[in-house]
Amino acid sequence: MNIEILKKIMKVVAILAICLISFVGIYVKENGFYKNVVKDYDFAADLTGYRELIFDISDALIVLDSEGNKVGNTDGLNDETISQNSFQKSETKVNNDEDKNVENYNKVKEIIEERLKGLGTQDYNISVNEETGKIFLRLAENEETDHTISNLLQVGKFQIRDSEDESKVLIDGKDLKKVSAVYNTTENGTTVYLQIELNKDATTKFADITENEYKTIDNSSEESTSDTEEDAENTENTDSAEKVEEKQKQVTLAIDDNKLITTSFDTPIKDGVIDLSMGNSTKDADKVSENLKSASTIAIVLNSGDLPLTYKVVENKYVKQGLLDTCKDSVMYFCIGAIVFLIVIMIIKYRSKGFLGGVSFAGYIALLVLLIRYANVMLTANSIVAIVLMSIVSYAYIWRMLKINEADIELKKKQFTKEFKFFIFRTIPLAIIAFTFSFMKWETISTFGMVTFWGLALAIIYNFIITKKIID
Repeated sequence: MNIEILKKIMKVVAILAICLISFVGIYVKENGFYKNVVKDYDFAADLTGYRELIFDISDALIVLDSEGNKVGNTDGLNDETISQNSFQKSETKVNNDEDKNVENYNKVKEIIEERLKGLGTQDYNISVNEETGKIFLRLAENEETDHTISNLLQVGKFQIRDSEDESKVLIDGKDLKKVSAVYNTTENGTTVYLQIELNKDATTKFADITENEYKTIDNSSEESTSDTEEDAENTENTDSAEKVEEKQKQVTLAIDDNKLITTSFDTPIKDGVIDLSMGNSTKDADKVSENLKSASTIAIVLNSGDLPLTYKVVENKYVKQGLLDTCKDSVMYFCIGAIVFLIVIMIIKYRSKGFLGGVSFAGYIALLVLLIRYANVMLTANSIVAIVLMSIVSYAYIWRMLKINEADIELKKKQFTKEFKFFIFRTIPLAIIAFTFSFMKWETISTFGMVTFWGLALAIIYNFIITKKIID
């Protein structure tokens, strides 16, 4: 077989493989189920619909247990739960009147926005009423929306305090340097940890705490004998007194008054790094993923800082159906039909060369949508229009290349070079405009600009390197 033909066949197979990966995906079996490991699209609100929420300052009362410890507030605990658990409502509100000011309203907004970004929310709009403190949020509807909303209003108050005296706070949120979700895999399975890293001053303080006051006491005692019963009695009384004096002191690590762990320390922690395991070691991939997601969410909340005010959700509604809900299948079938139609026209006009050009055209679209996904470009109605426009541009370029390919060898080389320069010079102004649009805050414009910019760059590189080699 001619070596050149073999090379073309290999290139065609490679392009078809890219098309399968992009349009179908790569499925890996995990725990008996097949999962697509290729990154999915990020859809904007105009395609999926959106959630509209209103957050207001809570007027809830703090709820205490029988020992006077905080267990929550009346927003999260109803009267039935309070009665069943023998809790009691205090007269203290979760928010002090002096804390209700413009500075704190804006700080809450900033923290919520930081959490939105940390949770991977791209398409959102947030504002605050500086007179009432109400916060208005609109975000795109997707499978993560409920999880996102449930973590936005956590106060995020971190404390390491004495287990017996809650007022004795040893370490708090101001002492945190960074919180991360990490994991360790052994032959027994994978364990996920919430890794809490303290700042320099807190590290020194915590090392002292774990080495002295809250160090685990060794209560083991050696057997001893006495010459007289009186000596034995005196020894017993002395030991009892020592045990009273050396009562084990422990610390409680809590987030929003939810106790995560109460412990003492066998060895001093001098590096300021605390690892809290999130569940047991497991080989279940879904459980590991769930634990990692929980740890990551807690880390995002703590890293963003604690809210200066407690808020509650007063309105949560799904506003409208998006384009994907109404005509997803129709759009998909139309796009597939249009691509097939354009390739057939190319084959009818240029025969075998047209087939190769059609394969290259399909490969361009496959690479473009892969690039959009991995460049984290959000899909909006406008960005879909940009994909269509870039596909038309690439198709027109391939058509011109096929037409030039019919000329003799010397003329073909000159024409290819001329066409390539012509294409670049004609697209430079559009590329500059697209690049400028990419940095605009208006989402519909920025996504259009990003897709156009990436589409033009890919069209130039891909068609010059791949398409030219295939059809030549």
